[in-house]
Amino acid sequence: MKTRTLERLDLIAAEAEIKLLEEINRLNATLSQIDYQKRVLADYRARLTETWRHGGVVAAGQARRAEIFVSASQDAAQKIDAEEPRARKMLEEALQNLASIQNRRRGLQEARRRASLIEERDAERNIERDLPWRPPAPPK
Repeated sequence: MKTRTLERLDLIAAEAEIKLLEEINRLNATLSQIDYQKRVLADYRARLTETWRHGGVVAAGQARRAEIFVSASQDAAQKIDAEEPRARKMLEEALQNLASIQNRRRGLQEARRRASLIEERDAERNIERDLPWRPPAPPK
């Protein structure tokens, strides 16, 4: 292939690599958010548990809100637990695709280097071929 074609292919691969890096960043942010949400739920549950264990006085309205929160937090925890494996799987696939694209780009760069050397050699041969022939100079 010609170097220009290889450069275009490398540019296309570079764009795909950038998109994958953006997706990896997004998935890492999603996983960080999932971890944060888990910590928030665990902290709040721990505070509720401590209040009940130590026999603190709790108003009926607060107990009702706590019950509603516990139900909602269980639903949220289930959603979080379902989302995490999916996000981890997508992250793993994105990392594998990134490695594949990076290998392809290295191959394209090597092919471009070889094609460039071949083009340079061909250009030198053409220059030599186009030079007018002159007999060697006589010895002095």
